[in-house]
Amino acid sequence: MSRKHWLSLLVTALTIVPLQVRAQDADTVADVRCVAVGIRSAALPDSREKSTGLLMALYFIGRLDGRNPKVDLEALLAAQVAKMTAADFAAEATRCSSSLATKGAQITKLGQDLLKQLGAK
Repeated sequence: MSRKHWLSLLVTALTIVPLQVRAQDADTVADVRCVAVGIRSAALPDSREKSTGLLMALYFIGRLDGRNPKVDLEALLAAQVAKMTAADFAAEATRCSSSLATKGAQITKLGQDLLKQLGAK
């Protein structure tokens, strides 16, 4: 391959990487905000809110850990919580709850399908 070809390939790769990093950063921030909402809900006295908050926090911590096991969650949480207003918490609670409900439905269906398969044997 010629140098010119390698150079154009390198330039293309270098322009794509920052886009991927920004997308990962946006996903990380979104998940950290969900952890913050989950922790806040887990601290409420209502047992339903408490259990939902705990599930939410654990689910989104798992997503973060899967994406980057070395992420400094405490620092990211501190930074996001400092920026979030009451309106942000409300909006994020809606978004995060919807995401968690969707995943919960997928897990429920998976469990039902597995039980059918096991029952058929």
